[in-house]
Amino acid sequence: MDFILGGAPGGRVARLLGACSASGLALMIGLAAQAQTAPAQTAQAPAQTADTGQVEAIVVTAQHKPEYEKDVPFAVSSLSATAVADITAGGDDIRAIAARTPSLNAESSFGRAFPRFYIRGLGNSDYTYTAQQPVSVVYDDVAVNNSILKSFPVWDIADLEVLRGPQGSLFGRNTPAGVVKIDSAKPSDDLGGYADLSYGTYNTVDFNGAITGPIIKNLLDFRLSVLEERRDDWVTNINPNTQYNKGLEGYSDFAARGQFLYKPNDDLDVLWEFDGRALDGTARLFRANIIEKGSNDLVPGFNVDQVNINGDNYQNLGTWGTHLTVNDDLGPVTLTSISAYEHGSIRSRGDVSGGNFTVPPPVGTAGQGFPDETSDSVPGLDQFSEELRFSTNGNGRFFNQGGLYYFHEYLKVYDYDYAPDGAADIIQNQTQTTESVAAFDSASYKITDDLTFQAGVRVSNDTITYGVGCLLTCAAPSPSKLSTSGTQPTFDVSATYAITPDTNVYGRISSGYLAPSLDGRNVLYDFGNTTAGALTEAKAETTTSYEVGLKSAFWDHRANFNLTGYTWTTDDMQLAAVGGAANEVVLLNAKKAIGEGIETSFEIKPIENLLLSANASYNFTQIQDAGLEISGCGGGCTMQNPLDPTTGNYKINGNPLPNAPRWIYNASARYSVPVIDDNEVYFLTDWNYRGTEDFFLYKAAEFTGQSLLLGGVRIGYIDKNNGWEVAGFVHNILDEVKVTGAIDFDNLTGFVNDPRTFGIEAKVKF
Repeated sequence: MDFILGGAPGGRVARLLGACSASGLALMIGLAAQAQTAPAQTAQAPAQTADTGQVEAIVVTAQHKPEYEKDVPFAVSSLSATAVADITAGGDDIRAIAARTPSLNAESSFGRAFPRFYIRGLGNSDYTYTAQQPVSVVYDDVAVNNSILKSFPVWDIADLEVLRGPQGSLFGRNTPAGVVKIDSAKPSDDLGGYADLSYGTYNTVDFNGAITGPIIKNLLDFRLSVLEERRDDWVTNINPNTQYNKGLEGYSDFAARGQFLYKPNDDLDVLWEFDGRALDGTARLFRANIIEKGSNDLVPGFNVDQVNINGDNYQNLGTWGTHLTVNDDLGPVTLTSISAYEHGSIRSRGDVSGGNFTVPPPVGTAGQGFPDETSDSVPGLDQFSEELRFSTNGNGRFFNQGGLYYFHEYLKVYDYDYAPDGAADIIQNQTQTTESVAAFDSASYKITDDLTFQAGVRVSNDTITYGVGCLLTCAAPSPSKLSTSGTQPTFDVSATYAITPDTNVYGRISSGYLAPSLDGRNVLYDFGNTTAGALTEAKAETTTSYEVGLKSAFWDHRANFNLTGYTWTTDDMQLAAVGGAANEVVLLNAKKAIGEGIETSFEIKPIENLLLSANASYNFTQIQDAGLEISGCGGGCTMQNPLDPTTGNYKINGNPLPNAPRWIYNASARYSVPVIDDNEVYFLTDWNYRGTEDFFLYKAAEFTGQSLLLGGVRIGYIDKNNGWEVAGFVHNILDEVKVTGAIDFDNLTGFVNDPRTFGIEAKVKF
């Protein structure tokens, strides 16, 4: 590991990649890459022998077509439907997939309603609804842009895939870091379904189920899926003066999805899908004075079951959408049309000053701070998208897919700040319209049986118009509206070479870009100052990535091993300086940021009934802009960056990106014991580790998140003949509670992860 741990910043993995790219990568790209040995549309798992000790071959759809994972010329990880169901049992939301695959992190300062994803250190910690995110979430081939849509529950799925690195040709805008791709289970012509019920800590109830079958045999099928999750309030507000609820952190989350598949013949299928969600719960619970000054430790006596806040706290989210997907085999090509509409609304209110951890001290003494309670309301978020693409058919050496894409989003936000008596004293509104059009094409050519070249390009045009207005006790900025637009090409070029039928090496160069961002939220948070601040803009960022990798199966398919090395450079890196002593959001661009790392995954069946898997990643990130400065924190934190005495700001050149831990590990083991009639008792344990991370662009002792190790255990019995399963599970078995995010303008305020939970679960299939 000397190439990782030694050397100057920027050279750790570059030396590894330099050696690879100077020989292997240049050679492979010069010669071309290996394509699939079977047509992509009909990829099948290899025939299994009687030895059930083989590791299952993984088929993914990371390039809009089914193919072996080892044949995909970039790093992709797949989580099965069973794995995702185990991870989220007991009410966990989509953030639970963090650290389950290499280089993936997820966090939220909004709780269940607003996840933010990071891949290879690239992400965006901006908490505003108008923020652009460099990790795209694609649900059933529909890219959901806004984070409140990205929070849609993950259940009754066929697969979840994490595509790492820029996806600039087939997925396009806002994917320079990668894609989280989720595919729901589809209708079947055979009647069947399942029901899954669990009960656990804090009276948590999690029910999900589905039923599928024919409406008209061999013509029209349906699938209906439902999810309901409930948890009681388990945190008590000990503030004696609050006029609001004493119980917090409970929630009720309901979602449903319906699908109808019309297939009149082998050449045409039409899938209509609709979905909806209603969440009634608690906004992120901020806790003041929980971080020990001068360190990142929780203060002595911290009690995760208590808070001391005087403000209100609630969160109500509703979304619904509908998709129409048509696949028409026209002979030489298949034409696919995906039309989608999504609508969302949310109200969220919280005490962002966090109150005080202990009984508030007298006014004017240390730790008193000041009250700050805010809320946001999105009465309407409307997203429409249309993708029209074609793909070639047949078993030839050449495969091509391309098409057109259109995206339109309208967002309206009301921002409120509240006086100590609970009445709104500042009200502001924001509107943003985003429109994007793109043309794309990707082609692969199998030059020899072992070598294929692939290249893709996408040209996108984005237009964003943002406006802000003052409705109460603030001043509208001048100008109060900004627009930005531009055209940006992105590309990827890759090559894969089959060393053996079970071992591929590949190289890839790719680019991606993040659409511009506009913001005026800082106008609201002026604490009584009615002088309007200026709207801020971060121009589009562009990322170029170099990646080499090895994907292999060995020991008669009893084991898989993947290894990836990468380096990326982002020009005009978009950053959001949030909070600080001024408590504002300021968008800015760094001249450059870099990232480099290595990722590995390993899966093995040493004996028939034991499956071991592990993955790990090292991700180094660095901001490179000698002149870039931002304001420091408020509330007495310990700043660790150089101070510019002229401006009073802090230099952040050389800092890592926020929420970008260097190390991420995951390991799991599943052992089963066969019993009578081919049934089984099984034991499953899963552990994931996230290293230390900075919460903000600057470095401060108190706002560096400690490493976090989360372990789970599951013990169950499966009756394969009758289709049922019972199990007991524990999440966060070590009861690790750490600060996972912060508010930095006052009171050393933070929020924490959930403590240990446990439960029992019963499933039945029919």
